[in-house]
Amino acid sequence: MRPSPTARQVPPLRSDTASGDHLRLAKRASGLLVVLTVPIVVAAGLYASVSGVVGSLVGVSFVALLFGASSASLVWAIDHAPGLAVAVMAGGAFARLAIYAAVLVSLSHATWLHRPSLAMATVVATTVMLAAEMVWIARTPRLFHVDAGAARPTAHAHPSPLASGAPTPDAMPQNGSRSL
Repeated sequence: MRPSPTARQVPPLRSDTASGDHLRLAKRASGLLVVLTVPIVVAAGLYASVSGVVGSLVGVSFVALLFGASSASLVWAIDHAPGLAVAVMAGGAFARLAIYAAVLVSLSHATWLHRPSLAMATVVATTVMLAAEMVWIARTPRLFHVDAGAARPTAHAHPSPLASGAPTPDAMPQNGSRSL
């Protein structure tokens, strides 16, 4: 069987392009975390002094650690099992949220840090990083072996069954009556 003339083969992901995409995502994430850390730590310091700064730094550091682990697992999946990359990405996001919740609960009795600052820093950094991660990954379709330049079929390429003269719902009998 010959492929359709409109179908294009997705070119293989070159390792130099993939590593460039991964490196670009890592740089963006690191930069965003640095920019995000400054106002979070300043606000926590103004609100709760030194314990607020410590709590917020622990929260942002924890987000950075889990974001890095999730990114590493996504890179591994893209390189070794591309078909699982989307599942790894989604699973990583849900796993991070569960781990964040578990750690926040386990640190709820720690007296050496300001718990509200820890919680708020973690929530803000997690929300912003997850949103940014989704946008960045969506804008890098090569990571999932998608050829963004491939032609998409139009509606005319797949005619509607109604165009063939099949009866429409409006032409069908109503109220259980039958017509021949």
